[in-house]
Order: sequence, then structure tokens, then C-alpha cells
Amino acid sequence: MRYLILTLFLVLFCRPAPLRGGQKGEHPDAVRWDRRYDTEDYVYGKEPVRFLKAQIGNLRKGRALCLAAGEGRNAVYLAEQGFDVVAVDISGRGLEKCRALAEERGVEVETIVADLETYELEGGAYDLITKFYYYRPELFDDVIDALKPGGKFILETFTTDQPGVGDHGPRNPDYLVKPNALLSTFTGHRIRYYEDTIIDQDEGVHRGKGAVVRLVVEKVSPK
Repeated sequence: MRYLILTLFLVLFCRPAPLRGGQKGEHPDAVRWDRRYDTEDYVYGKEPVRFLKAQIGNLRKGRALCLAAGEGRNAVYLAEQGFDVVAVDISGRGLEKCRALAEERGVEVETIVADLETYELEGGAYDLITKFYYYRPELFDDVIDALKPGGKFILETFTTDQPGVGDHGPRNPDYLVKPNALLSTFTGHRIRYYEDTIIDQDEGVHRGKGAVVRLVVEKVSPK
């Protein structure tokens, strides 16, 4: 009887501690980005992508979704401009810094820690969706579905020219846009802006020449 009581005590009260960053069971991308963002400095700076600032006057105010939001520089900027912002990223540490930046700037941003490969976007819910420097073309259909009619999707990311142009950014071609690949992706919707160009970047670790594509797509209502 004493042995049985001792066994029950061990099962109920001596369970292993919850898994923490880097331990078995956590998504490797979450671990990698948590480590990258685990610094007092903001890895990509606190200011938004310049393309977003340049387009802000053309974007309808309302509910915005920032995918792969990182440390939140773009999400916080949109909140400052009057958007109701949701920021999604796989890194809890990055979104912790997003909330800190939002508090510093006197705005609010809703944050969601999630893997974008499995995260389900709410249909017809957003006036604006942003995705900067996270190229996953398999998400594009879901992004368009998540926009309200007339809503816009804005993207900037590296092209396949980047390895020969700059010292930063990914080298894996799976994460780089091929020339003109996006022009045929959003059939049935309006491409309001498209640019394939070389820019000078000064955004934290993004410093130097950047080969990027910039895109704004407006969702067209089905007839």
C-alpha cells in the first residue's frame, strides 16, 4: 500500500517541468528566431520598411495583419497610423519586443505566436496584409482570401539576384523570388504596384545593396 501511495504521489506531483526555449518539442525555427531576437537591440531597427511608408497614403485604414512580424517595427508603425493591427510571428521573443515597442510609442498591437505554415487566416477579415522578407508563395491564396474586397496585400522581399548583389539576406533559392514570378500569381486581382529593383538598405542587419521585389495587390470582388 505504501508503495502504491508513493507511486501515485510521484505521478501527480513530480512531473517534468514544461519545455522551454531550445528543448525537445519546440519548433526549430522558433528556437532560431528567439535566439536571434534575444538582444536589447532591434535586429532590423525600429523604423518600418521604407516601401510601407511610401505606400501608406494609398492604403485604406482599418484592420491590418502583419505576417512574419518579427520585432514589430512595421506593425507598430501601422498602429501609429490608425490601423487596428494584428502581428503574427513564430518567435515569442520577437513579439515580446513588438509589444515593448508599441508601449514605447503609445499604441496597441495584438500579437499571436504561430507557425505561418499551419496558422489559419480568418477569411475576409482584413483591409491590409503585409509580408516583408518572408517568401512563402504557398500562402498567397490564403492571404487573398483573408482580405476584404478592396483590401490590399503589400510585400517586399529579396529576389534571386540578392546573392550576387549584397552580403545579407538568404542564399537558399527557395526563399528568393524569381524574375516576374509574382506577375502571374494574382490573376483576377489588380496589381497596383510592382517593382523589381536594387535598393540601398539601412535597416539593422540589412545594410548595403538589396535586390528586392515590391508589390501591392488589391483584392477584386468576385462577380
